[in-house]
Amino acid sequence: MTQQGTIKKLLPDGMAEIEVTRRSACGHDCAKCGGCGGLETQTLRVTARNSAGAQVGERVLIEGGTGQVLGYAVLVYLLPVALFFIGYAAAGLAHAGAGVSALCGGILFAAGIIGAILYSRRMKQRNEIPFEITRKL
Repeated sequence: MTQQGTIKKLLPDGMAEIEVTRRSACGHDCAKCGGCGGLETQTLRVTARNSAGAQVGERVLIEGGTGQVLGYAVLVYLLPVALFFIGYAAAGLAHAGAGVSALCGGILFAAGIIGAILYSRRMKQRNEIPFEITRKL
């Protein structure tokens, strides 16, 4: 996965914070379509290894392993939902009422979200960043 971005802040240990404009998955003219909610104008900030030695304000090309990024997406989006259904089904098998089943599912959903947050923090502490600045533009 390759993206373009602008360096917003230099961080310790050879890292940088980069502002990236999200692109539409379809690659068409979003201003005319409007079907995806105008993702073309949304930006997000990511942390990347600054192996190109870029400075604040410079445009850069960042790359990340697609498999690794998809793995994080599964962790953040799919795992909590799967845990919700597991909790709901487990409580249902124990002949609990619908309210108790929903509560059990909600607790496991929240546990999945908390787990994803803790994993993200641990990754940052270990400097396991999935993105790297490959070159200046």
